This record gives sequence, C-alpha cells and structure tokens, in this order.
Amino acid sequence: MKFQFNKNRIAACVLAVMSMGVHANEEQKGIAEGISSTVDVSFRYRIETVDQEGSLEKAEASTLKTRATVKTSWSSQFDTLIEFDNVSVVGWDDYNAGAGNTPDTTNHAVVADPEGTDLNQAFVRYRGDNTSVAYGRQRILIGNQRFVGGVGWRQNEQTYDSLTLNSEFAEDFKLSFAHVFNVNRIFGDDVDGGDHRHDTNLVNLDYKGLGNGTLSAYYFQIDNEAAAGLSNDTFGVRYSGKAGNFAYAVEYASQSDGGNNPNDYDADYFLLDAKYQQKNYAFGAGLEVLGGDTAGGQGFTTSLATLHKFQGWADVFLGTPVAGIEDLYINGSFKVNGFNFKAIYHDFSTDEGGVDLGTEIDFVVSKKINKNLSAMFKYADFSSDNAAYASREKVWVMLTYKP
Repeated sequence: MKFQFNKNRIAACVLAVMSMGVHANEEQKGIAEGISSTVDVSFRYRIETVDQEGSLEKAEASTLKTRATVKTSWSSQFDTLIEFDNVSVVGWDDYNAGAGNTPDTTNHAVVADPEGTDLNQAFVRYRGDNTSVAYGRQRILIGNQRFVGGVGWRQNEQTYDSLTLNSEFAEDFKLSFAHVFNVNRIFGDDVDGGDHRHDTNLVNLDYKGLGNGTLSAYYFQIDNEAAAGLSNDTFGVRYSGKAGNFAYAVEYASQSDGGNNPNDYDADYFLLDAKYQQKNYAFGAGLEVLGGDTAGGQGFTTSLATLHKFQGWADVFLGTPVAGIEDLYINGSFKVNGFNFKAIYHDFSTDEGGVDLGTEIDFVVSKKINKNLSAMFKYADFSSDNAAYASREKVWVMLTYKP
C-alpha cells in the first residue's frame, strides 16, 4: 500500500485545514465546542558546503525549509495532524541534490536537500489511557534512531506511511509497534528513489525497572519491496543507564537477510559507550561495530536510521562496507555564556581484516539567541588514504526559527 499525493492538492488541503483550524480556535467556545486547533509555522535556513577530493566540484547549497503544522483535537481521545514542508533554494544552488533530483549538477558533490513541497505528515490518532494508535503518514523515532529514525538533519525529513501502536501496558513497560507500507525518503517525490514500498514490521519493548536505566529489546523485520538488498531481519538488546555522573550504554544485535534480499548474509552489531558529565562539561568514548560478511556479500545494514548522527557528520559511511566497519571515537562538550560546544574524533577501520578507512574530526557550536531563534555552526573533516573513500570537508551555517 502506498499513499499518493498531488502537490497542488496538498497545498489546497493544507490551506483549507489551516483555515478550519484557525476558525475552530476562534469558535471553540461556540459552534465548535470541544474542538481546538493550533497552527505552527517554522523556518530553517542553512548554508552547506562540501569540498571533496577527486573529480567532483565543490558543492555550495543555500536552502530554506518552511514547515506548517496543523494539530486538531476533535475530542479527548481523537486528534489529527497535518504537516506541510517546502524546501527552496534562496542563494547558492551549485550542488547535486542526489537520486537524480538535479541532473544538470551531477559534477558537484552531494548535498541531499532537493527543492520541493511535500506532505510530511498526515495522520489520525486515537489516545486511550495507556495506549495510542495512529494511522497515516507519520514520524517514527525508535530509541536513539540507530535503526529507525526521521533523518531530521536533512531539510526534507524521512517519514513513514504506517499503522503505529504505543502502549504502556504495565508498570515500567512500554511497547512500540509499527507496520510500514511506504517510506517517504529525503529525496522527495519527484524521483523514483524518493519512495520505497515496504511490508515492514517494527517492534520495540522498553523496561525501566532494572536499575537506574532502560533495558530495550527489539525486532525489526524490514521487507523493502523497492530495494530488496535493504531487506533484513534484526534482533537486538540494549541497556543504557547512569551511575552517578557516568552514563553508559551496551548494545548487541544480530542481523540476517530478509524478504527478497539476493544476498545470504549474517552480521552482528556491538556498541560500548561511556560518558562522564558535569553541569557544564562532558567527555566520553565508545566503540561501535557494524559487522561484515564478505562471503555473504553484505555488511550490517541500517537503511531506516538517522545515519547522520552516527559514524561522523561527513556522512562517508551511509552504507556499511561489505567487510563491516569499526568506529572508535572520543568526544567532549562544554557550555559557556549560552554557547554549546562539542567535538568528536573518529578512527574508522573494517571489521574484517582491520583495514584502515580513515579518521574524522567533527565540531559544532550552537546558541539559542532568544526563545524563537537559534544559530549553529558545524564542521566535519574526513581524511583517508584509502582510495575507496575520498577525503572531504563539510561546513554548515544554520538559523532556525520556531514560534
């Protein structure tokens, strides 16, 4: 099953719903007793540059994301949400937006922020005392988004046409389930790669009654009908907790091919992460391993993840090498005078054979200017002597306005 939307119809529907939402707000004490709506509009302007070694020219992108969100509560148990996103170029446009979006600029490095207008979310939801059920186009964020997320860093985020259930069915337990029909990817509706048909089931169970932390168990049965090589079955368990000023996480997952995946492979995932944190500073280290299976022809795959959060902000390893990847990292952060600073160092190598893949330094500084406006400067520098992975430098400058 796949939701099909026409852009002009989207715009008309959003404007109509916004009008009805505002009207309901104005009249909620009269004709529309019990119905309330809110309309939020936010903006995110970003400059991104990518300077990559090799034959590709430098990418320079200047884009603005405008988002309108209409939330309507029809009763104490039923509500709806419609969210409409537009991404526009407002300056530099010398970049490859990826997946065939900009065929005239494929000689430039990739900045995966295509222009366009999309219905980002549109769902109806029932909320009971301990359980909610939603149907339609919606965000799905599981845990730290290592396996399933929204790719919120990109201007056009990833959402899911799905049926979801969230239930706190017992004390300290929380169950999340989603059946996904279609994944609306960051590349937009104008290209074939912008949508992937799915027959996917996602299950996650959290238990908070074990020490000062959360034990999570998950099963992700991913059947990607548009890209069979991304289909797999993943079982995993994670524990994250705190001990005084220390925070830590331990995780293991096992994955094998699923659906119609042409590869016959098995791979494991490991994570060890620790952090010491005080009020204004923190530092930590970790090791993340996505296993490889060269004989099976595929490494551990996380195709629905918010990949930008992991393995370096330069986004070199959006796909796991067949030999797998080990990421040994250290990080530190501090706050001063309203500024937030963070730096991360990564050392990458293959899981099988220990081949050096390169190193990366990431740095970000952000500041909340007032209650509505925030600013960010972000930098990533990936360096490698491995011919398969070109060295590159990325810079971002971003302003975000939220009401």
